[in-house]
Amino acid sequence: MFKNVVLVVILAGCCSAALLMLAMGNVFAKVEEDKAIRATVQQYFDGIIQYDEQALRTAFHPDAAVIGTKDDGALDWQAFQNWVLYTRGDAPDPTGRINRILSIDISGNAAVVKTELDWPRVRYIDYLSLMKIDGEWKIVNKIWHREKRQEARGG
Repeated sequence: MFKNVVLVVILAGCCSAALLMLAMGNVFAKVEEDKAIRATVQQYFDGIIQYDEQALRTAFHPDAAVIGTKDDGALDWQAFQNWVLYTRGDAPDPTGRINRILSIDISGNAAVVKTELDWPRVRYIDYLSLMKIDGEWKIVNKIWHREKRQEARGG
């Protein structure tokens, strides 16, 4: 009887250790995915601040959509391949342009990242949909909300 109790205790300990190792593996995997997503979003931030077409092409899937509203409120729906062409102009002074990730939600090979682009004359909230494709996180869809600076600051 004593041997059976010891065996059960040993088995329970082994199972607990195995479950703990599995859980830790999942945590480490999630941390690595979070890092990879942040790296993709940083490519996006670098691209929009520096007008770096190659950085944007690294961050976005070539078939991505970019959707928001124009100054007059009209819907602005563009294929990434057209939207990215704005980078061929001169980049504005980056002073005062602050970009930050507000949240990341990951489910398997899909993720949504909410960002804030707080710039001197405008504030954008972006929702970036990402998919892990061939081992790399790519932005497949971007939608944004724009507030002119007087609206963004409440006056």
